Amino acid sequence: MNTDNKIPLYGFNNLTKSLSFSLYRVYYLPSIQSVESYNTYINRTYNSALLEVLLTKVCHAIGGNVLNIASQDYTPQGASVTLMISEEAKPESLVAHLDKSHLCIHTYPEETAQSGIAIFRADIELSTCGIISPLKVLDYVIEAFSADVIDIDYRIRGMTRDQYGKKHFNDHEISQISEHLTTDTLAKYQVKDSVMTTHNLFHCKLARQSIELRQHIFNLDSNLGEHQLSAQDEIQIKTQLAIELDELFIGK
Repeated sequence: MNTDNKIPLYGFNNLTKSLSFSLYRVYYLPSIQSVESYNTYINRTYNSALLEVLLTKVCHAIGGNVLNIASQDYTPQGASVTLMISEEAKPESLVAHLDKSHLCIHTYPEETAQSGIAIFRADIELSTCGIISPLKVLDYVIEAFSADVIDIDYRIRGMTRDQYGKKHFNDHEISQISEHLTTDTLAKYQVKDSVMTTHNLFHCKLARQSIELRQHIFNLDSNLGEHQLSAQDEIQIKTQLAIELDELFIGK
């Protein structure tokens, strides 16, 4: 059997570290026109070509290299992209060969707004079997999507051995996910950590602490200029948005 083109595995290659995100953006659509504009915006901003660029940046941020890309756009909305990645720079001749690490994204835009609210969700999963750490990209992914609510899971599975033959079920210290977030991120979000340390399971949920209407009302300037938005309107919209964010954060 020809093994010349096989990719050698390094480090903790029997230890799989998986980082999963569900990122939510909540939009308020004030008119029928804004609904149409919103759908166009989603398809333009989160199409597979642009998501490929985003995932490639995530891959490089953790010290990985892209080996192969598969992508698909859907009708009427949504896209998926999967990257097979490695840790070491490989010759061009190996670009089609696969390693045991991957990075993927799926988007789930709500097709129909409910009471003026449209929720956009993106799911990202990064799974590595080497020494690179997925936790390096936490803040980058959150910022890239300007997410309002984030659901994060981190799982470590498998085992490896050190040079003396001793089994290891983790290759780094971690007590909770939030300790790997920057102070800037922590200042913006309400944070709730859940941990099952003995099972190497870590969960973290974040929700924006403050609501700025400009970030949520789609096409605010063209549809509801600030001079047209009364104090009562602001209170009503903020209350509605707060309920949505709270339900996504609590999960009820």
